[in-house]
Amino acid sequence: MRLREARVIVVAAESDFTADLVVSRLDRDAFVRMDPGRLHESLTVGGRFAAGAWTTVVDDVWRTARIGPGCAVYWRKPTHPDTHPDPDDRWRAEENTIALLGLLRAQPVLWVNDPVVVDAAEHKPAQLASAASHGMRVPDTLFTSDPARARAFVTDHHDKVVVKALTQRHTTFVPTTRLRASDDLDAIAGTLHYLQALVENRLFDARVTVVGDRVFAASITTPGALDWRTVLAADCRHAPITPPADVERACREHVRDLGLRYAALDFVVTADGWTYLETNCAGEFGWIEALAGLPISTEIARLLTHHTRTTATRHRVVPIRARM
Repeated sequence: MRLREARVIVVAAESDFTADLVVSRLDRDAFVRMDPGRLHESLTVGGRFAAGAWTTVVDDVWRTARIGPGCAVYWRKPTHPDTHPDPDDRWRAEENTIALLGLLRAQPVLWVNDPVVVDAAEHKPAQLASAASHGMRVPDTLFTSDPARARAFVTDHHDKVVVKALTQRHTTFVPTTRLRASDDLDAIAGTLHYLQALVENRLFDARVTVVGDRVFAASITTPGALDWRTVLAADCRHAPITPPADVERACREHVRDLGLRYAALDFVVTADGWTYLETNCAGEFGWIEALAGLPISTEIARLLTHHTRTTATRHRVVPIRARM
C-alpha cells in the first residue's frame, strides 16, 4: 500500500488535548503525530547520514513524512522520560526524544517551536530586557538571595512588591504573592528570589497570544485576585480585546526576537496603559481559546500548513540541551 505524503510532524503526548485542537484543524493526511516518550511500534523513524546530508523519514500505518524543506514541526509537550517507573522504559523514552529532536533539527524545517530555542527563551531576565527594548513597560525587578537587598527593595517600593516563582516543576503550584517588610525576609538567604514591583490599580489582566504575525488578546477580570491562576475560570470574566497598536507591534517583535513563532504574553492593564509581566514560550491556549472565542488553534494549523508549501527557514542552532 502506498503511504500518503505528510508534511507536518506533530510531537505531543497522546493525552495532550491542546495539541488535539490543532490536529483537528489539519487535513488528516497532512500530518504524522508521534510521542517519542511513548513510541509505538506501528510508527517508525529512520535517519541516515550519507553523501554529506541527512535523510530522515517518519511514517505510521497511513502516512509518511520525508523531513526537509517545506516540512513543519509542531513540538508541543511529549511524554517526559522521567514519568516512566521502569528504568528501561525511561532510557528508551530518553533515547527516542533526543534522537528525534536531533534528526529534526538537522533539517531546514519550520518550528512551532524548537524546544532548544524555547529553553533559551524561557529565562526571565532575557525576556524582560527584550520586552523593554521593544518599548513595553516593565516593572522594577530584583533577583536576589540577599535579605538586605530584598529588604531595601521592599522599602523602596513602600511594601508594594510581589515575589514570583520561576519554575513549578519541583513543587506544588506557587502563585504570585505579596511581600512586605514585616515578612521574614531572612528566609531569602541561600535561594535566588524573583521580586517585582506591584502593578497597582489594575483594571484587568490580559493574555496576548502571538502566532506568527497574528496577535490574539483576551482580558481576564477577577474578583480582586492578585494572580488570576488562583481563581476558578468560572469566577473570572474572559473577553476578546484588541490591544493598542504599539503593544501589538511590540509583542510581535518581542516573540520574533526570542526566536519563536508561538508564545503567550501576560500583561496587567491599568488606566495608565499596559505593563508587561512575562512570556510563556510554550504556554497553554486551549482554555483561553474556549473562554474568549479566539481562533488560536486554527491559526497555528494555518501557519503549519501554509509554510509546508514553501521552503522553511532554518533556525540557528542554539548550544543548549533541550528540556524535554
